[in-house]
Amino acid sequence: MPNFDGTKIIILQPTESNVVYKFHFTQCSNSTANDGGIPYGLTITNSTVTCHREDGTNYTTQIISVTSLTSFITSVLLSYDSSAGPGKYHLRFKNTLSDGSIKEFDFNRLVLKDL
Repeated sequence: MPNFDGTKIIILQPTESNVVYKFHFTQCSNSTANDGGIPYGLTITNSTVTCHREDGTNYTTQIISVTSLTSFITSVLLSYDSSAGPGKYHLRFKNTLSDGSIKEFDFNRLVLKDL
């Protein structure tokens, strides 16, 4: 089961840099509901994002220039990097919650494409 709703992919082309994408993490609506990725009553205190190619090679510093957290939204600036090359990539979010626990989310629909 995917960690993010939808099926659309993000495509980066050779001339694109520092394109902002925002990833929203929903909190459960109450203490007994299972309708969100973040437990009820907790907040995200830190969000770390890494980027890996399908083969597991880490391209975080080449593709991600900046990440920022505002409430339940992590903003990521993505850039095409020729050293990474075309292919399918995965973003991994490690969110530290207000109780100290860590929740991990994967976005596996990032594609770098030469035109």
